[in-house]
Amino acid sequence: MRIASTFRPFAGALAALVFAAAPVAAGCVPPAGSDAELVATPLAAAAIAEAEATMANATGRLWRIETDRPSHLLGTYHFPAEGISEPSPEVAALVGEARGVLVEVDSPAMEARLAEWMADPSRLFRDDGTRLSDAMTADEIETARQVLAGYGVPFEIADTMRPFVVFALLAAPPCAMEDLDEPGLDMNIESLATRKGVPVRALETVDEQLAALEDDGTGVMDDVLRLSFAGTESFEETFFLGHALYRTGHVGALWTLSVALLDEAVAEAEAERIADAFWERLIASRNRRMVERMIPALEEGGAFVAVGALHLPGEDGIVELLRARGYTVRQAPQEPRAPL
Repeated sequence: MRIASTFRPFAGALAALVFAAAPVAAGCVPPAGSDAELVATPLAAAAIAEAEATMANATGRLWRIETDRPSHLLGTYHFPAEGISEPSPEVAALVGEARGVLVEVDSPAMEARLAEWMADPSRLFRDDGTRLSDAMTADEIETARQVLAGYGVPFEIADTMRPFVVFALLAAPPCAMEDLDEPGLDMNIESLATRKGVPVRALETVDEQLAALEDDGTGVMDDVLRLSFAGTESFEETFFLGHALYRTGHVGALWTLSVALLDEAVAEAEAERIADAFWERLIASRNRRMVERMIPALEEGGAFVAVGALHLPGEDGIVELLRARGYTVRQAPQEPRAPL
């Protein structure tokens, strides 16, 4: 299971802070073929079909919310990628005309927290006596050791790190780590709003977002990490497949693709337990909080909300949560797409 589409804001910065000595791997080589060809492959096509059959609003990135002055909701992709990183002309116009822009976490807050960690890196290590390896078999430890070697990180160090730090490291394949220094769509939207004089407000605090990746006593976050190591063999392929799914508007398939890979790694019942817990912590609970906090801006009208694309689909996605509160939410008639 991968978290590329839900958690990226700290990935590049944390990797640089904690693993500064790690060598940079050669750049990734995108798979041959257009987006249309990539999403037609059996793996992607199955994920798309599953998403459309089981998830509300499985397609669509830009949505119009009928407020007194129309507001808009954009599902973003947290990684920089061709055809994704820069706001489309339609999105740029909406941002520039908005009364306010709402994002998950604002850049100044991220930078402040990174400065704290730089001053005291011990905050990045577990302090509860646990280790990642506590629930790992000898084979799993060896697999993790080999994966981490690709990032230039000794297993003994990662073993003592807090889960969110290891998640940040594994957010992209080694060959893509250098790219994480570049701004993604979220940051570029925030920068555009600032240049246009549009107020930017965060829907979550840094601590709230990171807490979703921390242990809650169930060990599920370490379970996800174990499976992340196990699934790295095809990581580069699925990493680029995620780009294609997003560019073609198949946002729900970003999730069903991850679940399909999880099903290959563990028994069905175990996969379902981990996937359900992961979704509740990383997506559903945060959706409820973010919707609660965006209501005042929607009541005023003219808001532009930009959050990770996986926060939109599903019965507990932001689109359905807003509808449950009485808002009319429709997919924008001219949704910007950038298939390659």
